[in-house]
Order: sequence, then C-alpha cells, then structure tokens
Amino acid sequence: MNKEKIISILRELYAISGFRISLHNTNFEEIAAYPEEKLGFCSYIQRKSERELESCHRCDRSVCEQVLKSGEPIIYRCRHNLVEAISPLYNFGVLTGFLMMGQVRVEGEGIDPMLIALAKLGKKDFEAREICASIPSVKNDMIKSYVNIMTVCASYLTLSNAVTSTKATIGQLTMRYISENFTEHITVKDICDAVGYSKSTVLSAFKKEFSTTVNTYLTDMRLKRSKKMLENDDSTINEIALACGFSDQSYFSKVFSAKYGMTPTEYRREK
Repeated sequence: MNKEKIISILRELYAISGFRISLHNTNFEEIAAYPEEKLGFCSYIQRKSERELESCHRCDRSVCEQVLKSGEPIIYRCRHNLVEAISPLYNFGVLTGFLMMGQVRVEGEGIDPMLIALAKLGKKDFEAREICASIPSVKNDMIKSYVNIMTVCASYLTLSNAVTSTKATIGQLTMRYISENFTEHITVKDICDAVGYSKSTVLSAFKKEFSTTVNTYLTDMRLKRSKKMLENDDSTINEIALACGFSDQSYFSKVFSAKYGMTPTEYRREK
C-alpha cells in the first residue's frame, strides 16, 4: 500500500467536500484517513462508551457487506442521523478495501439525536451544542455529487494500484474470475475449474466471505451490466442478453423481471 499517495488523494477529496475520508481494509479496519482525527462528536461518544464504539463498527460492517453485494457505493445515515457513504475498492477484480466518506449532517436538519447521545454521556447542553456546531453540514442535493467524486477517487486508487491485495482467498479468486468473465456463458463448473478448487469448496468459501452465493453474484453482475446497456445502448434486447452472458432473451427477461419487477423493454421505456 502506498500510504503517502493515498493520504494525498484523501486530502484533496477532503478539501473539495469537507467530508472526513477514510480507507478501510477488507476486515473493515481503518488503515488511513484525512483528517486523521475523527469528527469531534464521533470521537467523544466512541471514547466514552464501549457500546457506542461497538455499535458504530457494527453499522459500518453492515453497510460494507451491503456494498459487497451490490458492488456500488451506498449513502446511508448512522443511528445519530449523520450522513456517510462507502465505496468498494478492487484490484484486478479482487476486493482490496473500502473508501468511506463522512460524517456530516444535512444543512437545515435538527441536531436532537446528537444532543441526546451527548447528554446521556454527561455533556452539558451548551457543551453538546458546541460539539454539534463543529459537525460539517452540506446541502442535501450536494451529497450525491460528493459521493460521485468519491467514487471517481476510488476508481483512481484501484487503477493506480495504490491499494493492492495480499494473497487472494478462494472467495476473492472466485469473485475476480466472475468479474472478468461474467459476460461469457460461464457456469459454476467453469468457475471452479478456473479457480482450481472443488465445487463444494468454492461455493462454501464464497458464501462465507461475501454472504451470497456464486450464482446470485454472477446473475447480479450480468443484470447490472444489462441495466447500463438498456439505458445507454441501442442494441436489441436479445443482443443485450447475449452480451451480458445470458443464454437467450427469454431467460434474460425472466430473470430481469424477477429482480426489478418489470421487463427489460419496460425498463428501457421508463429510462
């Protein structure tokens, strides 16, 4: 890991957004951040309460697991109503970590959840309000734009190899192969042969590491690609089905409808 390069990127992103930016490894542990210090509110409640610290870690881990399943950045609110976002980092298809942006409050929204949390930990009202006043605030309609910038930075970190993986696990090897070959008509047997482990070992390892099945992940990759093509490509539905690794248009339409509640044709019409 090129920590100096990473910190430089995080510093620039912080200068644009005002969000604290942190990098986490695949075990959800923070390994780099800018600013290095956590937000005053978060730092105080986590320092004063082991329960708060565990709850924060549990929340972050839960969202990271959702990001793994979706493969896309997620914007969310913590239990104290602060806005945060997490984006996955990959290196040649292998997950190498997560980029996290936060914690900020939405401009114009109340601070009661934070005042209550601080009061429970012994802060007087004027002290609690002073801490809350130091929390960066942003306009609600700008949050998505900031997260889009974070996603670009995550892509840059991935492409520049600033964050690399250690020895890949069976699950990561499986994810890499699927990510690189999902547009082909690959089967579970093809995946297991490529990874070099038995079917039971691969399926079990992948489910344990990513909390989803190989088939579900493969199908989701194909569906996400098909949505983008339906939005931006003039190809026929059948051409899109084949380009995304589905065996035929009929099966593609069936799977797409089950996932999104509408046919590919209906989805294209709405977009």
